[in-house]
Amino acid sequence: MCVPGSSWPLGYHGDQQQARDEHKHGDENKSFLCMTGAVTDYRMPIYIRKGPLEIPPGSEKDWASEEHEDYFLRDPDQARDSLPQPYRMIARVVELLIDQAIEVIKTREQKREEEKLKKKTDILQATAEIQVPRRVNCVAAGAHGTFLFVGFSDGLRIYSLSAGDWICGWEADKLEVCSLSICQVKNHTYLIGTVDDMGIARLFFFSEENLHFVKAINETEDISKRTVCITFQLSHGGDYAGILLEGSGECWLEVYKLPKDSWLKELDHALTTIPSTPLAGTEPAGIPLTSEPKITQPVLLMKIRPPKPTTGSTFKSVQEAVQKNDDSSVFGTGQNHIISSHQWEQQEAIFLGMYEKYLSIEKPKTPERNTSRHTMFHILHPNKILHTDPDTMQSAVPNAICVHWGGCHNFFIYHLTKPVKDKADADVKADIVWPCAAPINFSVVSSCTSYLALALENETLAVWDIKYSGFPLAVVALPEGRNIGSLHFLGHDALSNESPATPRAQILVWCTDKSLYLVTAAGGRELNMVLLKESTGSSDDQISAVTPIHSLPNMVLLHYRRGTVELFDVARCEPVCQCGLPSTHMLAFPWQPVYALDTDNLCLFLKANEKVTPEEALSAENDGCSIFVFSLNTLVKTQKPASVSSQNLPWEQKCRLLVQSRLQTLPERRKQIAESWSLLRKQASDLMRRDTLNR
Repeated sequence: MCVPGSSWPLGYHGDQQQARDEHKHGDENKSFLCMTGAVTDYRMPIYIRKGPLEIPPGSEKDWASEEHEDYFLRDPDQARDSLPQPYRMIARVVELLIDQAIEVIKTREQKREEEKLKKKTDILQATAEIQVPRRVNCVAAGAHGTFLFVGFSDGLRIYSLSAGDWICGWEADKLEVCSLSICQVKNHTYLIGTVDDMGIARLFFFSEENLHFVKAINETEDISKRTVCITFQLSHGGDYAGILLEGSGECWLEVYKLPKDSWLKELDHALTTIPSTPLAGTEPAGIPLTSEPKITQPVLLMKIRPPKPTTGSTFKSVQEAVQKNDDSSVFGTGQNHIISSHQWEQQEAIFLGMYEKYLSIEKPKTPERNTSRHTMFHILHPNKILHTDPDTMQSAVPNAICVHWGGCHNFFIYHLTKPVKDKADADVKADIVWPCAAPINFSVVSSCTSYLALALENETLAVWDIKYSGFPLAVVALPEGRNIGSLHFLGHDALSNESPATPRAQILVWCTDKSLYLVTAAGGRELNMVLLKESTGSSDDQISAVTPIHSLPNMVLLHYRRGTVELFDVARCEPVCQCGLPSTHMLAFPWQPVYALDTDNLCLFLKANEKVTPEEALSAENDGCSIFVFSLNTLVKTQKPASVSSQNLPWEQKCRLLVQSRLQTLPERRKQIAESWSLLRKQASDLMRRDTLNR
């Protein structure tokens, strides 16, 4: 396109002289050219934003919204087209309904919380009081409400709950018993394991109201070789004992075989030579240990050490590495490999060379991991994991011990029925190794050793059915930031001899932020996680201890730092009652309470101190205290069970209930079938007899 009267193309600027000449013509020439529409501005177009130019602030929340016309930092990938009518109006109506529903839900939840606060919780008063003349560090209740074992600042005492007086005991100056582990061998006969403040583990035998000292496990005269007992655990029935020891920068587990049958015979034989114990109720200057007969000492069955770190291999071939493994069907721990140390160093050098600029950044030093901090072990009964003979599945004698070490991914299981080696210190290889996706922090086994739960470091919970099927029940991921602090199994009906239709386990998950969850797992089909207690900002409202009651499947005891103890119903998610102490006493050390629970008689024993001023508390540091007894049996019987209509249950749960009811009536149906067959045979024989007579 050209300007009329000229051969110049539109937009052609010409040389500089022509440009200066055009500039001299003035406004008249410009007006003429503008009217004819033949001249365009030869300058580059510039688009200026409306308003003053300003630098946007650094915070995104202060930027203009996307609907603003001046918002120029819009991501085209996130752009959404507006809906046409009438869908735009429908979307607004739906959003309005959702907002209204959320407001209604919030209002109802607030009213429900207000009603819970208005509802008064029943106060359960103590039924008895046991006075102890020394500071109590730990207590344990015997079976059937017969005895109470008390570890105090100068030794060990045993009290009779029927009379409320002490029977016998053992005292030592400047020796505090810090933890107790007891197991019943037979009626009025117990094994007692104690750990004092110096980490010395001792084993006692209590029979016929007499206390006998058996052995000090790790007591040495040379202080440089002293070891510390971390955990002392006795198996159910008193057949085995596991002791976790630590010393000289190492940690290991010792397993002992306890000859309880021999002890019973030896003590019965020497019963006539034992002097009588001090009379109950008297307070001599010291309670001497009765003269001890010669009894058989426990046998060290095995010494289990943590796995060694993976290092360069000394094997020359794959065949040599495989031959070092006793059983090729067991997963190893990574020791039998043929990667040389030179290859490890070469791979590390390559890695450091590639990421040198990232690794040069100084990072905060992480504290060294304590091996014994997250180390736990459990003594197992016969189960499917151990490939036990079905005829011996219901045996009451344990046959294995499982352990996991701090910072280790593997879960190790060792058979206890192996023949005793000449050297118990020899390196013992695990019979079963379970590798996990992350290091194991905590583990727990149900009271009947039917279920196993593993808490991993990555906030994951794995539940296994180890008795009936040997398969996992569920894998649960907790909310982000909720690290698992401890695990507790609730009571269940797995104590029956027959396998349940659907294995089902309930686990209380107590997190490190003091929140409490209830996880229900049933073969992967039913998985439910309920928040029972939320973490609170106030330290007084935080939970300090969790104790499930195995004889009551839905009841759990919660101890709070403010000094209250609450019986909580997890089915209704509400408190049942609180344990009320006399006005003259207060709960001792509510952040770490001293208590014991008798699950047979549903009795709770709580340590309480008399209320005194701070000055009096310092002067009476080693004075006596009281142990109050609370009976939960009568209160729980008055609670009405939660009625659940079968019409509101999902079809999977209905099917499970139907199968369980069918399994319960199986013996009766077998009897009826046998009677029916016998009746049919009798009728058939009668018919055949008639046919022969008619012929």
